[in-house]
Amino acid sequence: MKKYLSIAIASILALSAPGIANAQLYVSADVGGVPTVSGATLENFDEPSPSILTLSGNAYVLQASIGQIVNIAPPYLSGSTAAFFGETPANGYDNSLYVVVQIGGSATLRFSTPQMYLGLLWGSVDAGNALAFYDSANNVIGTVSGTDIPGNPINQGSFNAANSPYVDITSTTPFSSVVATTTWNSFEFDDVAYAVPEPANLSLLVFGMFGITLLRRHQR
Repeated sequence: MKKYLSIAIASILALSAPGIANAQLYVSADVGGVPTVSGATLENFDEPSPSILTLSGNAYVLQASIGQIVNIAPPYLSGSTAAFFGETPANGYDNSLYVVVQIGGSATLRFSTPQMYLGLLWGSVDAGNALAFYDSANNVIGTVSGTDIPGNPINQGSFNAANSPYVDITSTTPFSSVVATTTWNSFEFDDVAYAVPEPANLSLLVFGMFGITLLRRHQR
């Protein structure tokens, strides 16, 4: 326990350390969840041209039902997610616009000011789904893949195509853009939230995520 506490303290101290090249990315996930940071900016991609989104190659903003397009499964809304983002239905496959990235494509979320928190409704989670975080100099500071999502969501584990997790990612280093890619099937996501938490709240958030990780390890 002392070892874990030391790691946690070091992580918190790193939040204010200048010149960090690589970020620590803390990931949590909750089916039916909502952003863990209050006051976040929300984007559900239902407007014609979201200002933060750039698509390249095999990437689209579309409205497609389950089975309509091969290898694409819409994110599944449940719990409090739909109400928080103004989506319908309250429980069921997302029938609004959402982002799809297939092999050879990318979707870039680019922010006008650096952020330290990203949340998104992650559709059917594949091991090849990946988010790369970039700083203002366009350097990769960290990545999150489908295998990093807590709860073993890969291959019909705790989460599946009809049970999408809301994923919260907090970084110890500010990021200016996030690029979504995939090497397997498709990466579908919707209902993005982004923010710069207050320093005290960021420390509590990191401690909270660290505690959840320890609890899950203990349960396993």
